[in-house]
Amino acid sequence: MLILLVLLQAGSFALLWYQGRRLRRDLITQANNVPALLTTSTLGKIEHRLDALDERLRRIDERSRSVTRTLPLTPAPAPTGPVQHAVMHNYELAQQLAREGSALEVLMERCGLSRNEAELVQRLYADRS
Repeated sequence: MLILLVLLQAGSFALLWYQGRRLRRDLITQANNVPALLTTSTLGKIEHRLDALDERLRRIDERSRSVTRTLPLTPAPAPTGPVQHAVMHNYELAQQLAREGSALEVLMERCGLSRNEAELVQRLYADRS
């Protein structure tokens, strides 16, 4: 009986030793032959940098909120005088050209409109007949 227990204990010891070697080998060759310690170290550095970036982002967000609170919300002044007249003239010209069936590029060049503005004017004022 004692011999059986000794053999069982020796077998257990051999199995544990084999599993330990296999585990050690797996840890060393894990992740495309990169040692596990290096992987763990790199992950720790990445986590540290992410925490630092998160802290910086939080501080920037706080600053932007404080600046937003202190700035008065006033609308931009509308153009007056000759500038307003020129803007109105451009839109009236764009409406007339759209009614006459002018191309999108013509509206953009002659009236100083962006592509989206010219498309809108064409949709609103183009002759549908």
